[in-house]
Amino acid sequence: MSEKFSSILKYVAGSVAYNIWQDLNPGTEDNVNTNSSIKELIEFFAFAISQNIIVEYDFKKNIPIFSGDLPIVVANRIFRDFYEKNSNVPEKSPSNSDDFVAYMICKQGWAVLYQGTRLILPEI
Repeated sequence: MSEKFSSILKYVAGSVAYNIWQDLNPGTEDNVNTNSSIKELIEFFAFAISQNIIVEYDFKKNIPIFSGDLPIVVANRIFRDFYEKNSNVPEKSPSNSDDFVAYMICKQGWAVLYQGTRLILPEI
């Protein structure tokens, strides 16, 4: 997994969650299992957090959050509202759901630490 995740890390700066989800599921969007793909997305975020690439971000206060929590805890916290906001997402092919696509495009709560010198927010 880390090899796949490492190759995707190169392209996360400025990407919205939907683009990252598509990178994790290339060419299989129509038959992808929603639960598995979200689990993998959260695992990717945990990996990126552990590599100091993605950081939790508070958009209301405009500041990064460095809680000291484990990366998987932070990744789960970022996407904790997924099922609440996507109660009707299909079991397969989530990209066929307008709610799923809108959620993934507009998802906030994270930023990319670019070369350790600046934060890049998802371009919504």
